[in-house]
Amino acid sequence: MAGGHSDYTRGAMEIDAQSGAFSGFMSGTKYGGALIALVVLMPTLVFAVGMHWFPALIATFIFGVVLGLALKLKGGWYVSLVGLSILTAFASFLLSLLA
Repeated sequence: MAGGHSDYTRGAMEIDAQSGAFSGFMSGTKYGGALIALVVLMPTLVFAVGMHWFPALIATFIFGVVLGLALKLKGGWYVSLVGLSILTAFASFLLSLLA
């Protein structure tokens, strides 16, 4: 079966599409994992540790910056981090007014 002649040459296949898909998957995994870490950290600091929401937000923001530097994330990470921090601060402020 496999003993016959073959036109296969090792390393001759175009893999641009597969390489792009793999790098996109790895990039999404890095950004998604970092975002999940921040989403878990903030409520943990507020509810389990008992921190007020504003110091917990500052600690989460600092952790997000350190995480972005450690994982070598691009500038979009920091823009998203600032935007989500402002949105969280606004929502937390409104919720604290209601309580």
